[in-house]
Amino acid sequence: MAAKTIVIDGVGGQGVRVIGNTMASLLAVMGYEVTLLFDYDSSVRGGMSEAFLAYDRKPISNFVVECADVVLRLADRGPTHLTTEYVIADCDLMKPGERGEEIPFMQLGVDKFGRDLFGNMIALGRLLCVCDVDFTDKHLTEALPKKYIDENIAAIKYGYGLDQDSIKALVPEQAASSFAERYAEKVLAGVAPAEAVELASARS
Repeated sequence: MAAKTIVIDGVGGQGVRVIGNTMASLLAVMGYEVTLLFDYDSSVRGGMSEAFLAYDRKPISNFVVECADVVLRLADRGPTHLTTEYVIADCDLMKPGERGEEIPFMQLGVDKFGRDLFGNMIALGRLLCVCDVDFTDKHLTEALPKKYIDENIAAIKYGYGLDQDSIKALVPEQAASSFAERYAEKVLAGVAPAEAVELASARS
């Protein structure tokens, strides 16, 4: 196989580095050669945050990603020159002419697992599915941090199991857009979204 290239596009506070590091660790556990580069602003939250990942069964000669096989877009802060074959985006982040899908990841983290942070692992699961990465529970256990490991595995599997019909049926379009806007505003302001905090408190 030729090297597969992935770009994760977001802002500080959305878990771009968590998703990138977790995917890289999983692929390494599975025996792939992996490169992972980060580009981010100096601000902790709200600034641009990008991850560039490539993996192959043989050593990777070119670390630079100009055309990605898949872009996971949690915010639209990435390089404008980058082209891609397929986009997995949070709501309202697809661009005209792009081929891909929109999924309200952070809302699903709250709705399905009680905390918005598990939206990152749902996004990772969907990314792994689109990239045809066939992992096992043993691979996940070796690659994931021990904290929240059961919830993270469940969230990854949930994202991996999504299909086009279930994606379309997740939430009404307007509800998803409204949540995405409120979430982005909170992240850029450097605070946790009220929806996630309230729901997590109610379930604890």
